[in-house]
Amino acid sequence: MHKNEFVAKDGLTYTITLDATGEEISVLQGTERLGVIDLKRVINPRGSNYYLITVLDLEKCKRKGLGEASLRYHQEVFRMPLTANGDVREGRRSNESQLTREGIIFIQIMRAKGVVAAEDFHNAFSEDE
Repeated sequence: MHKNEFVAKDGLTYTITLDATGEEISVLQGTERLGVIDLKRVINPRGSNYYLITVLDLEKCKRKGLGEASLRYHQEVFRMPLTANGDVREGRRSNESQLTREGIIFIQIMRAKGVVAAEDFHNAFSEDE
């Protein structure tokens, strides 16, 4: 397991943890888990391996810089691109198969900053959603 302390925009210190496989990012304050990002490692036979974001559950810690810090820390440790497509769920227990508008905007911002690579999916995360 990998751990990193992060001082968020609210001035509080949070712990970002990555499991050994790189398929789970957790955001904690003390021992309380406030958020999670699930990823799936995709091994491409042509050599372009990457992690696909499958669940984005950061409701309790949004607008503090923790989502971006978590994804950047993941890239620092695993040194593989991160991607997202239109099938990201907003929570582990969610029956919804799509992100909320805020989640879509978050992914768009992360793409604009170069944190999340663009996927070749027609209209994934378009402004029309």
